[in-house]
Amino acid sequence: MPLRLHIDTDCGVDDALALAMLARSRDLVEIVSVSAVFGNTYVDQAAANARGVLRLAGCPAEVYIGAGSGVAKRRVERMRPAHGVDGLNGAGFSQRWKLPELDRGQGGSLLAFRARAKVAGLFLGPLTNLANGLLEDPAAFRAWRPTIMAGAFTVEGKASGGADFNSWSDAEALARVLERGVMPRLVPLDISSRVTLTAQAMAEGSAACGSPLSARLNKAMGPYMAFHRRAWGVEAGCHPHDAVVAASLLAPSLFAFEPVRLRVLTDGEHLGRIERIDGEPNAELCLWVDAPAVEALLADRLFQAAALNPA
Repeated sequence: MPLRLHIDTDCGVDDALALAMLARSRDLVEIVSVSAVFGNTYVDQAAANARGVLRLAGCPAEVYIGAGSGVAKRRVERMRPAHGVDGLNGAGFSQRWKLPELDRGQGGSLLAFRARAKVAGLFLGPLTNLANGLLEDPAAFRAWRPTIMAGAFTVEGKASGGADFNSWSDAEALARVLERGVMPRLVPLDISSRVTLTAQAMAEGSAACGSPLSARLNKAMGPYMAFHRRAWGVEAGCHPHDAVVAASLLAPSLFAFEPVRLRVLTDGEHLGRIERIDGEPNAELCLWVDAPAVEALLADRLFQAAALNPA
């Protein structure tokens, strides 16, 4: 039976890769719903991008507009160097569709409802939507184990002070999640940066797939890979961070997690840095990945034309 999944995303380039890969893996995953959050682009655009990727991949899941700023209401960056103003380096989707808001109608309780229904959670951006849901219904999330993209331990994150961008963007939200009974499974930059998607694989896969979505993703990858060359020293390729995190749900045997206790710094020059400390575990941290196998999985699941039209 496919894993039932709610996705929370700030839909930039690597988020879009993750969404496309999951939507094209219907034999393994059923995307139940999606919520957008600020981060790689502003929240309305993130929602439009997520909806556009899913629809082109044949996924009908509803997309909700969530938090437009963090718990502490810091200034939100409007342009990320790897993602551009629209989150997809000029290949972003139109906002002509009016999408429902997460904090109205069904409200923040949508995440609580998913947690109570034992729907898995995948969080690819700042954790603001989850933190807000925790305030409304903390009991719903007790011992929930969402998978999240967060952390930079032995590697240097590219946010101010060396944190990863998600944790830096809303450190208070991550702190609330770690303190209030949620048991997140963290995949940090230390793990995702071991996996590389080459420009050649991206171009060849897009051409072989032949879909409008793959062509759009390939277009968005140019500036994203250029950023990786400047920031990470990756030549003609990139680390598809969020897609690696998503892969941990498709092929959990390729990843190893360990119970740990974590805390996040919520002020000072190292805002957003996550530290391992002594004490009862409040999270699971990914410590190992079979990088070559994940690279093969990404190429297969992201571009295999048969995945678009399953029997």
